[in-house]
This record gives sequence, C-alpha cells and structure tokens, in this order.
Amino acid sequence: MQAEAVLIGTMQANAKTFNARKRLRQKHRAVSHQALRPAIDAEISRAIGLLGSGKVKEALGCLRNVYAESETSAVRCNLVGLIYLSARQNSLAFKWFDRAVSLDPADPEAYSNRGMALMELGQTAAALASYGEAVRTGCAKPALFYNRGNLLREMGRLEEAIASYDMALKLDPAYPEALRAGGTLLAEQGYFESALKFLDEALRLRPDYLEAALDRGNILQGLGQSGAAIASYDAAIETHKGNPDLYNNRGVALHLSGKLARALKDFDAAIVLRREFPQAWFNRGNVLIRLDRPEASLASFEAALALRPDYGEALCSRAVALKYLGRMDEALRAFDLALHHNSQSAHAKNNKAALLLLLGDFERGLDAYEFRWIAGQTPKSELKLPSPEWSGTIRHGEKIIVFDEQGLGDAIQFSRFLPLLADAGAEVTFFCRKKLHRLLAGLPRSIRLVDDIPDEQQFDAQIALSSLPRAFKMRLESIPARTSYLRAEASLVNKWAARIGQQGVRVGLCWHGSPDFKADPNRSIPLSAFAPLAAIDGVRLISIQKVHGLGELEGRGADFKIERLGEDFDAGPDAFVDTAAVMQNLDLIITCDTSIAHLAGALGRPVFVLLKQIPDWRWLLERSDCPWYPSMRLFRQKQRGDWTGVVAQVAEVLRNFQKTSAAELPQPQHSAWAVGAYDVIDVHVFRQTPPTSQRIVDHAGLIADVQPRGAQRLGEFLRCDELVPAMGSARHPAQHIFGADNCKSKALQGTVERGGD
Repeated sequence: MQAEAVLIGTMQANAKTFNARKRLRQKHRAVSHQALRPAIDAEISRAIGLLGSGKVKEALGCLRNVYAESETSAVRCNLVGLIYLSARQNSLAFKWFDRAVSLDPADPEAYSNRGMALMELGQTAAALASYGEAVRTGCAKPALFYNRGNLLREMGRLEEAIASYDMALKLDPAYPEALRAGGTLLAEQGYFESALKFLDEALRLRPDYLEAALDRGNILQGLGQSGAAIASYDAAIETHKGNPDLYNNRGVALHLSGKLARALKDFDAAIVLRREFPQAWFNRGNVLIRLDRPEASLASFEAALALRPDYGEALCSRAVALKYLGRMDEALRAFDLALHHNSQSAHAKNNKAALLLLLGDFERGLDAYEFRWIAGQTPKSELKLPSPEWSGTIRHGEKIIVFDEQGLGDAIQFSRFLPLLADAGAEVTFFCRKKLHRLLAGLPRSIRLVDDIPDEQQFDAQIALSSLPRAFKMRLESIPARTSYLRAEASLVNKWAARIGQQGVRVGLCWHGSPDFKADPNRSIPLSAFAPLAAIDGVRLISIQKVHGLGELEGRGADFKIERLGEDFDAGPDAFVDTAAVMQNLDLIITCDTSIAHLAGALGRPVFVLLKQIPDWRWLLERSDCPWYPSMRLFRQKQRGDWTGVVAQVAEVLRNFQKTSAAELPQPQHSAWAVGAYDVIDVHVFRQTPPTSQRIVDHAGLIADVQPRGAQRLGEFLRCDELVPAMGSARHPAQHIFGADNCKSKALQGTVERGGD
C-alpha cells in the first residue's frame, strides 16, 4: 500500500489559460490602434469583461455574430481567438488564429497563438511548426519560448525543452511559470537541488503560486525529507487554507514520517474540502490500516472505489483490510479483482502472496512472493550481477551467491537454507550485512560470508535468501525445521552465565520491535502488559530489549522488577552475539514478533512468541506450535489489540511451570513427544500434534542442544516404545544428530558425546 500525493504536471491547462488571458488583455489594448468597427469591438470588450468575471457562457454569447471569414484585422482575429482559447473552445480559437496568419503572414503573435491552440488540440507536430514560424518571424516574447518548452517536453525532447525554458528566462528572469517548469524538469532528471532553487525563486516572485508549492513539497517528499516537505506544505497552507490538495499531500508526508494521527486529520480535512476526492479516501484508509482500524479503513477504500471504480491501488488495499478483518476468502477474491483490473500490479501480487502464505498455501504463495522484487524491496537490481538466477538444481562445485534482503529476522529465519546448498555440494557465498557475519559463523556448514563483491568475482548462479524456499519447492509440511542451526560463542555463554547466575526461573523479555511504521508497530507490546509475569514467585524477568522501547523501563513500581544486563550488552558492532549467549543461560524467552523470536528459535531455545490477531504470514493462523522452530510456542490475540488476554495465557503456563514438576504433570498423548522437550516446557509446548519422523529427529536434537542431561535423556528417548512405529523406514535420529559412524545400535548404551552438527 502506498500513499498517493496529488501531482501537478507542467502542462496543466490553468497555466496556459493564464497566458491566454494575459495576452487577451494585451491584445485588447492593442486593438485601439486598428480601424475600429464599433459594434464588433463593443461585443468583444463585453465578452472580455464577462470572461474576467467567470461568466464564460455569456462571454461566448457576445461573439455569436462575429465571423472569422469576414474579419479583415489580424489583431482583432488574435483577440477573438484568445477569448475562445481562454474558454477552452480550442477549435474555434485555431480558426481565428489561422485567419490572423492568412491576413498577416509576418505576424509572429498569430503563429505563437496558433501554436497554443494546436497544442490544446493535440496536434503537436503542427504546433511545433507554428512556434517555429513565430521564432522565424521575430517573436521574442517569453511566453512563446515557455509554451514551446512545454511542447518539446511533452514530446520527450528534453534538451530542446531546457533550451527553450532558458530562453524564456533570459528574456524575463522573473517568469514564475518558466521557473517552475524548469524546476520540475530538473527534478525529473535527478537535479533536485537545482530544481528546488528554481521553485524557491518562483515562489519568491509569486508567493501564492499553488502549483509550485505542491511541486516543492512533492520533490522534498520524494527525497525522503518528510520533515522539510511538511514544513513546505505548512507554509503553502498558510496561503491556501482551503486547498484540499495541500492537506492531502501534507497528510502523505506525515504518514511517511510515522505521524499517523496527524496524517489522518489532514486526510479528513481534505475530504471535508472536497468530498469527491478518491486519493484522500485511499490515503485515509492506508493510515487507518496502520492504526489497526481495519473496519474504518475498509469503509474509506470503498468510498474511494465508489468515486473511481478502477482505482487499482484502492482495490488492493481493500483486500488488505479484509485480511486484517479475518475475512480471508473475501480478501482472496478482492486481490483477484485488483489483478483483473491490473494483471501486472506488483502490490496486488505481493500482498496476495502474503495471504496465501498465511493460509499455508506455500505452493502458490511462494511463486507470487517473488513479486516483492518489483515492489523494490530487495537489492537485486542494485547488485546487477551477471549470473543467472539459481534454478533449484545443484551441480557439484557450483558457485552460488545468495544475497541478504529485508530484515534481520528474515536473514536469521532463512539462513537455515544455506547449509542445504552446501550439503548438496555447492560452494555458497552469502552476501549480507557485516554485523551479521559473527552470528552466522555459527551455521553448521562452512558458508563464505561477505559484505562486498569484488568486480572480478564470478558466480555460476545467484538467488535472494528469501527465494530459497521457492527454489527448494518447500511446502508447509517440508519446512526444514532443525531444532537449532545457529550457536552462541562458548566464551560469551560462560561470561553471561557468571553474570546471570542460576537462581529462579530466568525469563528473557523482549516487548518492542522496530518503531518504523512500515515494520508494523502493532506487533509491539506495552511493557506494562507484562506486569502479571513479574508477580509470579520465583520468576526473574531479564530484559533482552535493545534500543527501542527501553524508555518504558523507567517509572515502574517496586513490584514490577526487570533485570538489566548492563551497558555492554550487545554494545559492539556485531548483532545479537551477546543476545545469543544470554539466551543459552535463560530458561525461557518471551518476545513479541521481532528478530529476537527468530534468534531464539534458530538457537533451539524455549521461546514464547506473542502475536497480534492477524500476524505476519510466517506464523500462520490458529496453531500454537511453529513449523519453523520446534522449540517455539505461539500465543495469539483472541481480540484485536488485546495483549492483556495473551499475557494472561503466558502467566498461567509460567505458574504451572513453577508449581508442577515434570514427573507430576500428566503425560501428553505421546510419551516420546514429552521426553523430547525441555523439562516442563515440553508438556505445554509440544503436545499439539503427534510425532512424525522429522519431528522426532528435531526433538532428539533439542535434547542434545538444550538439556544439561541431554545425552542421558536422548538414550531414554531412543528407547521409547513409540519411536519405531513413528519413524517407519526413516533414518535413525541418532545418525542424523551424531553421524552414522558414531551410532552402532538403535538403543544408545549409556551416554554419547555430541559431535558434528
């Protein structure tokens, strides 16, 4: 969804009308030098007066008995032609200007005026020729070169257009319209600083120049300078308080700077001023989506579509609103309708992909997810690598470069696919942010990590990290969900073990994601909502929050204690290296939907993730387990915006954790499932589905990864009666975890020292 500003083009008719009326006044004065025809001149004078009062129909009525064929004055022909041009009667205007040319072939004004009429009639070649005749016959008026520049620009002849604007400004440096035209043309060519200087001068000369004010704000907004754009619109609104376009465009700038409540007020103001304003209704709906008000947003999108039924962006955004209302079937149909109107809409395809993935339809969803490229959300176009896209078939020794995209959480989640490439014999280079290299060095295979690609470096194939699931033809049931695929550094684990200690139930807490409105601030949770957890005896809440949200730690009461890890916690340039080590010393991580959730899952740590009612696609719907991370449990809002109920569910589990030992808890349906998890958490987290061979393998790994008594419990796990029927013909889990050479029997005798991956 994108906000939509009102753009004012250089060729807008009002600028040409201004020139026509300016010439009309000049020609009216000049007619006194011609032989007078009192009756006709009186009607022309009356028509000019009526036109100036906005009475166009009455003005044209004055010319009913004035005929070009009988007119003998070129000046009078030009004057009548300008009246018709001002009234948008372009064919009649051309007729009178053509008559003026025939009466005086040496009159440059007649050629210039005829060029304007031909422009309005869409006859660009003829208009350019007429302007050329005006120049040839000696016309040196700025308006001629301004209009000629507009025409050349419309024809795509930009260098000639610039030269024509330059001539207009040479003849009249204080020509606001030419300054504005030159400024917008410079902006189109990327010369933004010069463009702003031109527009500033135009506004200095004409402070009430609305179009220049809109252009200036739009250029600043396009440069990402939302604050400067807002200030520019503020100044323009002081001069044009009743202009809905300015309110709409300022609302866009406020929206893009995250000031959603103020943006909503501006869109409301724009709609009050112009009820039939589809762009403002559309922009209002987008803000309401961000404010987590999908019912109101849906009404706004439908209002926009009532005014413009083929409004493609509004059709797509309406489907998004339906998704957030939980009306999934309707949302899918709405996306299809948007694509019916515009089959190439990247936004519709990308948003439909997210819905399909949310519903677990990975076959169709992953294909459509590739349209995130076209929406400009990945660096593929900037890298410009000559290598072909990796097709999904690996040749031994093939050099494949995979490049990072999107957020840190995405990088952690999808890095699980890199070892699969290496296992199949590819030489894998991962191009990613430098701050992730140290963390990803813990991947179970040797993956080359780079943040720069030398020009001489050659690769056989390239692929984006988030495109690997599609290349591997992954489906919901075949997600490669290893218990852990990242590791913390041992030295850091020991450092933080000494600082954190062993006392109590150590719960790491992360409550705030990125505040960037594009990253969905509604997934963050007010820290105050977690107060019930602090009241549970024996639970130690330990903050693993970084940067955003730390201000909420201030001002809490004595009964809401949260431990901090100190200023040196992840203070270096490497992302999450301390966080990963701290997690190894925690009994449980509780987090909102942010990169911390992916890190805990990738490390195989027990983690509870609290989700808004309609979450990001990767968390799917309704289920409490997570197919991406076996050690994760999901807690979902039952009512939109209600975090209190979610935290109450978590608190109940934590109380049971405190009051009940593993031996006393009722065993879940499959005893193999219970012994494969982490003490008491296993019973609460992993009872949702019966074990499959892959899940048993994963939980065998979980025991070895997170249990101090992992090897001993693994022996118990492998002797479980239900293991063999669940495994079928699958490879023995110990062979997956420890390697075939280290496992000589199906029932491990004693303990096994963990080796390899």
